[in-house]
Formats: sequence, structure tokens, C-alpha cells
Amino acid sequence: MRNFFYKNNDIIIVFLILIVAALIIYSRVTIIMEYPEKTAAQSLTQTVQETEADDTIEETE
Repeated sequence: MRNFFYKNNDIIIVFLILIVAALIIYSRVTIIMEYPEKTAAQSLTQTVQETEADDTIEETE
């Protein structure tokens, strides 16, 4: 068992680094992919609020 670890230590470390990097990239890509949806929702909310404000101004005139 000791020889196996010494011979394959570098490969095991590389695989661990790749797994950690893949998990970090996956989590960041997920957050980035959700961003346009959040931005669109905020833009829609702002547009609706502006339209409602314009309607109330027109009604009071």
C-alpha cells in the first residue's frame, strides 16, 4: 500500500485539484447563468412601477 501511494501521489493530487476546480467553476457558472433572469425580473418590476406611476399622474390631471 505504501508503494502504491508513493508511486501515484502526484496523480492523486492532480485529480483532487481537478475535482475542486470543477466544483468551483460549476458553482460560479450556475450563479452567472441565473444573473440575466434576475436582471430581467428587476427591469420588468421597474418598468411596471414606472408605468403605474405614469398612469396615476395622468389620472390626477
